[in-house]
Amino acid sequence: MTKSIPQRNLILRNSLAASLAALLLILPFRLSEKEVSTRNPELPRHPLTLQDCIAIALGESSKLEASRFDLLAAGEEIRGARASLWPSLTGSATGEAFSGSSAGPFALVSTNVSGQGVNARRQVNLAGIGIFGLRLDYPIFKDGSIFGLNDAPTVEVKRAQRNALAWTTHLTREEVIYRITQAFVATVSAQNRVQPIEHRVNLLERSLGITKQEQQNGLLLPLDVKVVQEQLSGAQTLSKAIHEQAMAGSLGLARLLGFPSSSHVRMARTLPEPPDPPSATLLLGKLLALHPSLQVQRANIEKAKQDYRLERFRLYPSVNLRGSAVDVSDFQNDAHILIGGITVNVPIFDFGAQLDTARARRDTYNAEQARLGAVGDDLTSDLVTIYQQIYALSERILTLQGEIGKLDRDLRVAQSQQQQGITPPLTAIDAEVVLVGKQDELNIVQSRRLLLYANLQKKMGGTWKWIR
Repeated sequence: MTKSIPQRNLILRNSLAASLAALLLILPFRLSEKEVSTRNPELPRHPLTLQDCIAIALGESSKLEASRFDLLAAGEEIRGARASLWPSLTGSATGEAFSGSSAGPFALVSTNVSGQGVNARRQVNLAGIGIFGLRLDYPIFKDGSIFGLNDAPTVEVKRAQRNALAWTTHLTREEVIYRITQAFVATVSAQNRVQPIEHRVNLLERSLGITKQEQQNGLLLPLDVKVVQEQLSGAQTLSKAIHEQAMAGSLGLARLLGFPSSSHVRMARTLPEPPDPPSATLLLGKLLALHPSLQVQRANIEKAKQDYRLERFRLYPSVNLRGSAVDVSDFQNDAHILIGGITVNVPIFDFGAQLDTARARRDTYNAEQARLGAVGDDLTSDLVTIYQQIYALSERILTLQGEIGKLDRDLRVAQSQQQQGITPPLTAIDAEVVLVGKQDELNIVQSRRLLLYANLQKKMGGTWKWIR
């Protein structure tokens, strides 16, 4: 058997105490780090694609989080409305203690057993009384509810509200996807345009130098120098603007994704390919009938219908079962009171207030039914407009691609002739400036068409998917 060394034990105890203290100090910081990491997503190291951005945004969107809580609250309201139609039992307990004498000449006079009167001002040292009661209320027929067993209007109203919120969540999700797509396409498009615009600035600077030299040699006019200077100034202004647009888009996208505003989000430089044009017959037919906006309006119609039913039932008599049990005790004697009964309330005359309320709910119900057709008409008009814009831009893209092909051919011919000494250098530079400008215009139009497809998906409420 070995004996412990006191000094070694002391060192061991001190080290354990120090480790425990360090753990207690480090634990709150670790917990706070975990808390922050759950609130703010970690910045990925790889370039983010559009699908990556959408996946992050759907998990961090405050709008979708609010919609989820709204759905939970609506579900609780349904259960609360159903529970209000069932019996309710209330208990009460009251205890009182009193002492003193009578307060005035009209105090009650008590009689003892022998029949002799007792002075009304008799002093009471201490007395007490307890009252215990139970009360039962059961609406047998009230507001369309029969013993709480049927689908009463009060419950159906809450259910219709929840259905409307559930369909609204689909619209909110598509809105979040559209905002992220819009920010991503605009930012990546701006970043991709930086280099071509800078190349245009370099070409115009070379053109300005050659133009000045030829103007000094008397081959060109001062007006030619002025024209090139204006083109260069415009290109430099555009270059600064596109840099700021790319930076602003990156910061805005970081904020939409839940990252700190100062974060530098790296994005993939490739835009998604446009989808095949969807069938207009399919979108405006079968898929439009399933549109969430129409489902929301149908839920609003159901809510208005149940409100109308509720006000109509309030014109009918209501039947309520009630019962109570009361126990009164002065700690020496007990008294019990049991009461039970059925109450029938019959609305006789209220100057037409309830009848007018029912008529108002009926008119609201009719208005919501009529509004369903208006919602469908608005959706159809928006979809047709987007179709027209998509096909107009597609035609413009084909035209630009044809022009770019011809300009590229002209540039190759001008460069070949310049190498052979047939044409001056300005001819090839001017041809390349025009080509770069057309290519930049093509990129802008293609980005706009992508945004139109994203807008088409948002307008369809997710029934037609391009980006998932």
